[in-house]
Amino acid sequence: MSNWERFNTRSENYDHYRPRYPSELLNLLKKVADLGPSSIVADIGSGTGLLAETILGSGCKLFCIEPNEEMRNVALRKLGKKSNCLILDGRAENTSLPGNSIEIITAGQAFHWFEPKETKREFKRILKQGGRVVLVWNTRRKSSEGFNPEYERVVKQYSREYHSSGFEAVDLEVMKEFYNGKFDSYRIKNYQRLNLSGLFGRYLSSSYALSETDPTLESLKNGLTEAFNKNEIDGHVRIEYETEVFVGRVDK
Repeated sequence: MSNWERFNTRSENYDHYRPRYPSELLNLLKKVADLGPSSIVADIGSGTGLLAETILGSGCKLFCIEPNEEMRNVALRKLGKKSNCLILDGRAENTSLPGNSIEIITAGQAFHWFEPKETKREFKRILKQGGRVVLVWNTRRKSSEGFNPEYERVVKQYSREYHSSGFEAVDLEVMKEFYNGKFDSYRIKNYQRLNLSGLFGRYLSSSYALSETDPTLESLKNGLTEAFNKNEIDGHVRIEYETEVFVGRVDK
């Protein structure tokens, strides 16, 4: 199974139940990446358009590149009528965009699925001189309190393909090589407030989630329900995140 095929049948849950990006992110990108109305941006591994929705707030021209057809279709439904947004089939390693055409490349919750060397070669090809690459993740915060450790415990117990999510899935040495050893990093506090059905949807949106026909899924849901009942306030639990942002160049 290719990396992008992992999200087959998960696109609706992904769009509805993944955390959004905090409002501060747009202002940060304006400041550190010169994002603005005249910018030409490519959002690579754009999925259902969660990061694209934030980027489009700048008024820029945006190309959304996504290999998964289901996720592209969700993005088309939401963003396809916007005149400054074009949604295309493509991969990080082969975007099909013209050379020397892009000023800013972004990737939200996606870089850890890319092949770094081929991706760097492709990014260098499509970027204009001095263009920036912005990598973004919403990463669950490590904590010994609140709902985060409860969620982690249940997911680890039942999900056979569970792995660290977000930026933790990336080798720091790979990042350093990708950015030629120099990049800036920023962190923004973020959170998600979910009722029980939303919590199930959040889990089912994950690449490591059990399929809905897996007999173990019922045990996992029971574990999440128990954890939810121990931690809920007014019918909701709160998952804490850090939005991690990395900005740099790939040209020498």
